[in-house]
Parts: sequence; C-alpha cells; structure tokens
Amino acid sequence: MDTNSFREREAKRQTGFRVIYDFTMGFLWLGAGLFFLLNKYMIGNLGFDSLTSSIFGISCICYGVFRLYRGYSTKKQQ
Repeated sequence: MDTNSFREREAKRQTGFRVIYDFTMGFLWLGAGLFFLLNKYMIGNLGFDSLTSSIFGISCICYGVFRLYRGYSTKKQQ
C-alpha cells in the first residue's frame, strides 16, 4: 500500500467527519440559542434574567451560524 494514497484517504475521511461535526454542532448551538431566546415564552420559566438569557441566546445563534458556514465552506471545497 502506498503511504501517500493512505494519507490522502485518511485526510479525506477526517475532512468528512469534520463537516458532519460542524453541521451537527451548528444545529445544536442554534437550538440552544432559540431555547434561551424563547425561554420567557415557554411554559416552564427557568428563572433566568431576561437580559442575560437574550445575550446568551444571540451569542449561541451567532456561533451556530458560524459553525454551519464553516461546515458548508469545507464541504464546498471538497
């Protein structure tokens, strides 16, 4: 087995896992952000401060969008 072909296949496999990981984490962060933003409208209020919850929710959404973009750009380069 040629070591260069093995390294190329391994790099391609790791890139594929990275894309899946970025998409998964992006959707999880988006979900967390929506949860914290919409917490005050849900049935069970967890007692978070409204301003802190909003800031953290917006931060989570921004990071989720970044992760989705990074996964998309990596997928596009393959």
